[in-house]
Amino acid sequence: MSLTNTLRKALPDLPKKLAQAARYALDHPDKMALNSMRGSASAVGVTSTTMLRLARHLGFDSYEDFRAAFQKELLRDGFGARAGALRQEDKTTGEETHTEKILSAAEANIHQLRTSLPRQDLDRFCEKIRRAPNVCLVGSSSLFWLASMMKNTGSLILSNLRLVGAEYAIAAEQMSALNKEDMVICFGMSPTARRTVDAMQFAQRRSAFTVAITDRPSSPLAEEADLAFFANADSPHYYPSVVAMTALVELLLASVVAGGDGREAEQVAEFERLRAGTDAYFDY
Repeated sequence: MSLTNTLRKALPDLPKKLAQAARYALDHPDKMALNSMRGSASAVGVTSTTMLRLARHLGFDSYEDFRAAFQKELLRDGFGARAGALRQEDKTTGEETHTEKILSAAEANIHQLRTSLPRQDLDRFCEKIRRAPNVCLVGSSSLFWLASMMKNTGSLILSNLRLVGAEYAIAAEQMSALNKEDMVICFGMSPTARRTVDAMQFAQRRSAFTVAITDRPSSPLAEEADLAFFANADSPHYYPSVVAMTALVELLLASVVAGGDGREAEQVAEFERLRAGTDAYFDY
């Protein structure tokens, strides 16, 4: 089991201070690999002893062994690119305008997505979404539109997408027939809507294949999901950025087409032919 999965599984049962440290470790694996125990403790807002207790709670003999595990995973997943992202992050502290800061944050979020997306997870996602009889898309409040966008654009290539409507106070009401052959994709970023978490937990009880599309590894959606994709939402804007998460949805759907047998591309071409034959749109 990966260190990230170990942290996720341990998180619900950890005491408050250890949970605080675990969430930081989940959300900042790069910094856990690079910083000393004292540096990480300072960033979390706990003592060095707490960081050591977390390491030992997870089965490590010392904090250095714990830190080495982060270094090993980052090397495996592309440490050089991530370290570069950290250096770039350090350079963004200057006299920038609000426009520059917002655009720089969006670029950094997309860069992080580019350097941290496991190829094997993409392949597994594509395989599962093609086979599932029903794929329920659950996004609450400010992320309902993103679930809707995935439904609208994804339906050009997949006939199994089902949008769990906002009119249902409890998402499970619309997913009552869910079974182990189905798939549920939940969208969320901090603070995550309880309705979306409840939908994820309902899907897990029904043994459906679950996917979290969220902003950080410590998200409650990621705790037990079969697959979790992360898109940073950091921004100086008054609201979290959805740029990287939107790009992630586009990337997932494009991967379905790229890895298909050509039928998906034919469906898109047919849709374009049908739309060209109407006067419902201005094409320019």
